[in-house]
Amino acid sequence: MPPQATTVQRDGRSAVVHLRGDLVVPAMGGLYAKLRTVAKRRDVRTLVLDFSGAGRIDSSGIAVVALIGRQLAHHGKKLDLSHMQDQHRAALALSPESTGEPGEPVVTPGFHERFGERVLGLGVGVRVFGRLIAETVRQLAAVVTRRSRIPAGAVRHHIEVMGADAIFIVALLSFLTGMTMAFQGVVQLQRFGAGVFVADMIGMSMVRELVPLMTAVILTGRTGAAIAAELGTMQVRSEIDALSTMGISPVRFLVVPRIVAITVIGPALTLIGIFIGILGGMLVAAGTLGMPPVTFWARVVDEVTLLDFVHGLGKSLVFAWIIGFAGSHLGLRASGDAGSVGTATTRTVVISVFCIILVDAIFATITTLVRHG
Repeated sequence: MPPQATTVQRDGRSAVVHLRGDLVVPAMGGLYAKLRTVAKRRDVRTLVLDFSGAGRIDSSGIAVVALIGRQLAHHGKKLDLSHMQDQHRAALALSPESTGEPGEPVVTPGFHERFGERVLGLGVGVRVFGRLIAETVRQLAAVVTRRSRIPAGAVRHHIEVMGADAIFIVALLSFLTGMTMAFQGVVQLQRFGAGVFVADMIGMSMVRELVPLMTAVILTGRTGAAIAAELGTMQVRSEIDALSTMGISPVRFLVVPRIVAITVIGPALTLIGIFIGILGGMLVAAGTLGMPPVTFWARVVDEVTLLDFVHGLGKSLVFAWIIGFAGSHLGLRASGDAGSVGTATTRTVVISVFCIILVDAIFATITTLVRHG
């Protein structure tokens, strides 16, 4: 059987790995990566290897089992070898370490060791992320120059799913945000007889800050999480490995269409949200101040410049790239059991929101210094 038939099931604090097929050299690279991922999970204390469906085993299989056993023992965990056939038991008897029983007391890693492991893991993640961006750019250039192709209709499909289905929620939240900001502005500005300036406040806040940030958060929850879940599920089910085996680039086939689609819909949804948010503010100003809509829009046009639109839409474009690449990167790194898909989805949302707010703060700081410095 092919190595991808190996499955992982959770049973409380234990993880049961059902081995399928021959445990020989061609299959050991993928099997070791899967076992190592499961073994590193903090909530797994016992790793059970079920050999009932396994075939032949050679020295590479023995080495992988022994290595996993030593790694588990080092962290105070246990390797359980069950449902073994006679040939497996005889082969594994050649390596006593494969039982996972520590030969000496287990030393719990200290703070410095754990911190160093986190730093090394972060460095590996950054390098993999950089390679993903570089490969995406390379594959996109090949598609643009017609040296390669992406699946027909893929970009249109993702634009419909990511963008068209999100118009209502973005429009509704932008409208409510514009109304809320207008109410707050009218209450405060009327105290000084400056209620007319609510149009200036709504225009600037919607274009430069609120709508781009709010749209990015919505896209993170809808699109970023969906990208991570889709790619993570495909990774766990070895569908991405199957694409590579057939000579098809997973980045070109899966990542490029999603990045192109989110590049289009990020600024587009932001632009829609800007106008609907300003419309909500205009209705409040007309109802509370009696300000004619023509006067409201005239003040917005006078106050908001083309540079402000470039600022807001430029941020939305950067936010879209953050969401797309974060979801793709973490989804492609999912491995092991189905729990890794949920972990990738959660990390996508958390990391994307953090990076979006960080980039937004950097944009605001730079533009303020340029304008008033």
